[in-house]
Amino acid sequence: MNLSVSILALAGFLSGVTIGIIALIVVGIRSDDRCKNLTHTPRTRVEAATRRLLGVGVRNSESDPYGEE
Repeated sequence: MNLSVSILALAGFLSGVTIGIIALIVVGIRSDDRCKNLTHTPRTRVEAATRRLLGVGVRNSESDPYGEE
């Protein structure tokens, strides 16, 4: 009985942590650079973490791989 309650408590805790992380990612995506060009540095730590997690960074015309502006 004690073991099953402990397992359920652990599962509930891990579910809550997962939902919290997903919520932070969604907030970071929605509040990120609205122009969708990612030319500005992140304003908050959530934005920076979201960009790092999703693999995007700061873009500028100098780093354009195709030479287009």
